[in-house]
Amino acid sequence: MEFSTIGAEDSLEEAKLRLGSVDALIVWGGENILGVLTLEHISQNGNCGSSCELDILVDPTPQYSQKWKPKFIVMTDEGEPVLLSRGP
Repeated sequence: MEFSTIGAEDSLEEAKLRLGSVDALIVWGGENILGVLTLEHISQNGNCGSSCELDILVDPTPQYSQKWKPKFIVMTDEGEPVLLSRGP
């Protein structure tokens, strides 16, 4: 999936603009990845942090992916997201 990043406190209007060119946004909450935001997750109220999908795993082993079956998997390289995919 093509993705970009956004902050948890950013507005949903900003998210809608960015989602025009990517499939999803990885939402940062401070120093940590908080969730994933797609157009289907955007509600009328709140911010990116309150609207994002929290059912994600970051850098899981294949065993954890199969056990937890997250909606999204984020792979990182030195803390920066490099790959986003839907879970198993």
